[in-house]
Formats: sequence, C-alpha cells, structure tokens
Amino acid sequence: MTIGNAQQEWAYVAGVQAFIYGYPLVEMVRTCALMTAVDEAQNNGRAPINQFSHCPRPWTHEDRDVVTPANDLLYSMAWLNLADGPVMFATPAPTGRYFVMEFIDAYSNNFQNLGPRVVGPSAGTFAIVGPNWSGSLPPGAVEIRCPTNLVWVLGRVLIDGVEDMEEARAFQAGFTLRATAPGRLPHAVARYQSWAESGEGFFANLARAMADDPAPAADAGLVAQFSRIGITPHGAFHADALGDAQVAALRSAVAAGVEIVEGHTRSRRARSWSINYAGGRLGTDYLARACTAMKGLGALASEEALYALCDFDRNGEQLNGEHGYVLRFPAGGLPPVDAFWSVSLYGSDFYFADNPIRRYAIGDRTRGLRYGPDGSLEILIQHAEPREGISNWLPAPTGRFYLILRMYHPREAILSKDYTIPPVERVSETVRQ
Repeated sequence: MTIGNAQQEWAYVAGVQAFIYGYPLVEMVRTCALMTAVDEAQNNGRAPINQFSHCPRPWTHEDRDVVTPANDLLYSMAWLNLADGPVMFATPAPTGRYFVMEFIDAYSNNFQNLGPRVVGPSAGTFAIVGPNWSGSLPPGAVEIRCPTNLVWVLGRVLIDGVEDMEEARAFQAGFTLRATAPGRLPHAVARYQSWAESGEGFFANLARAMADDPAPAADAGLVAQFSRIGITPHGAFHADALGDAQVAALRSAVAAGVEIVEGHTRSRRARSWSINYAGGRLGTDYLARACTAMKGLGALASEEALYALCDFDRNGEQLNGEHGYVLRFPAGGLPPVDAFWSVSLYGSDFYFADNPIRRYAIGDRTRGLRYGPDGSLEILIQHAEPREGISNWLPAPTGRFYLILRMYHPREAILSKDYTIPPVERVSETVRQ
C-alpha cells in the first residue's frame, strides 16, 4: 500500500468513527440552530436562546423540528447558552399531573430530570449553571450544574383529552426562565451549515461544536484520533489542508456513517420489539447514542421512561402500510407503568404520518377504545379505515413505518425484563378496504 492510500484509508476509518461519535452533537447543534432562529418565542417549540416556547397543543405530522415527537403531551422547549452566566428556572407546585422537565447536554445525554418525584410538593427555584461557573446564587435556589454550556430543556406536560387542555396549559405556563446575562448563540450554532451534500460540512460543524463544549474526559482517547483528520480542540476544520484523497475518504465516511447508524436503529435480529434500557444516558456507547439521536433525540433516562421500538412484525418482515397488522395486549397484559403508556406511529422519515382522523398514537388515555370481553385490547394498524370502525385504529402510511411504545414511570416488571411486549401480527396481505 502506498503512503497516499494509507492516508486515505486512515481518513476513512477515523472519519467513520468521528461521524458516529459526533452525530448526536451535530444533531443537537442543528436542532438548536433551527429552533432559535426567531426574534420572539413562538408556540411551536421555537424561541430565542435562553427563552421558553410553550406549545399549546400536541404535536402532529405538521411539526418537524424534532424527530419522533410524542402526541400525548404539551411540550415546553428552551435552548440555553450558559457560557455567559446562570439561567434561573422556576417550577409551579405539582398538582398531581404528570410532567417532566428534561435537561439534555450538548452530547445528547439526559443528565437531569425534574418531575413530581424530584421537585416535591411546592414550587421551586433552580439555578442552571455551566460546568465552569463559580459565584453565589439567590437564597433558596437549587443549583443544577450542567456538563456543557449548551443545554436543551425539553419539558413534557401530560394532557388528558381535549377537555383538559386549558388546565394543562395553565400548569405549563408556570414553568419560567430568566437569564442573568444577555443571550447569545453559541459559536457552533451561529455558524451551523447544512452537511447533507457535503461530508466536509459535517466535520466543520463537529469541530466548532467540540470547541464550544469540549468532550468529556472519558472520550479523550477516541477524540485524540480525530486530530489526524483535522478535528482539533481549536474548533477549525479546514478541508483544504487535507489532500484530495483524504477529503474524498471523509465524504465516503459520512455516507457510510449515515448507513451504519440508520441500520442500527432497527433490531439487528428483526425482532418485533427492541427496548433501549439505557434511555438517554448511554455513556461511551457511541453507536447507541447516535442511533438514539437519529430516531429519538431527547430520549429520557430509563427510570423516567422506557422506549420500545418496532420495525418488524412477528415474522421479521419490515412494517409496511401495504399490509394490515394487529397489536394485541392480552387480558392483564397492558404495559406495566405508574404514569401512562402509548403506542405512536412514524413514517420512514421519523415524523408522524398524515392521516384522515389525525390520530398519531393510541394509549391508556385514548377515548372510546374497545376492549375484548376478557379485557384484552387489539390495536388495528393499517392504511385504510377498518371495517370494524375507527375506535382502535392507528392509521399507517402506504409505505414503511415504525412504532414506538412509550412507558412513563415503568414498573419493575418491565425494568427487570419480566414483561414481554406482544409482537405485531400481520393479519392481511393487503390493507382491508
């Protein structure tokens, strides 16, 4: 092998590693850039840096800023830059309604959750501070020290049907933020560039993001290897400093990285369900972290919620709207949770699919569900409206789709893997008309 070929091969190998490692960080920066590109808070999750956006309705197929949203909740979202000082966060007194305020660092790790089990019976005041901040806080404020200066606060407030909407919104409005310094975008966010058509763009984004928020100490050994392809702690990536062969190799590395991560978001054994028991805290499992960022950015830690993904039916065939399916929970076999559960359906683009009844999920709070005489529950998953009516229908698109079963405050039976989710059964070769 010639020196040139060796350099090209090394660039490819290091590039694939850097893509898998850095995809969650770049995806966080991309999402932040998209959602903060407004002059004032909107009602769709978008708001300037260090400000809340309270969404007054559940998300639908029209909401496409964040992949795989839930449809059972009102979202509150804020992107924080803690480099210039703390941000004060106030919570209302819990009312018995389920809620969780999730804190996610720049590397997509869910490092803190505030919910009824943590906040306690009264309203609270918290000071959100960066990793290197020092100073004094107001009396009574509880410090939340964050691993990175870029933080995503992703709040969820449960709604119990249309008639509950106003009370849910009033509770949601009790969550407030107050920055102690003028907000400014992190450098990586302000300079974010789309990389879909350019492998070099991905690495430029990654370098800037790692300069803003350095990698954790546990990642130092791997990250040191990236300097050989021009990704250094100084935050500048210059493709023109590399040879043409190396640049070509990096482009190939990005394409391969996308394929690897996307492929691993599906069960490698083609099982009907696969559960991420680590949730949003994946440590140094970089591939799992990248998969979660691609197909479930903002995942909660497992003690708060478990996510089961289904891409395949019982026979290991990819779910597709050309067929009809049934998910049957036997009597006494509903998901074991203390909060709530729901099954959501997403198209191959990772977002809700448009459908005539605007139903995107079915769960324990879905009105009008029909149960069998023995207490069993059958969810009908298909494109065409079932002959049985729409009460138990989860509409599917005409092509590929996948399901996510969300289980909030999972019980020990599911955490200890004693509970088995029923497989999805194909019930027809073509959808029933």
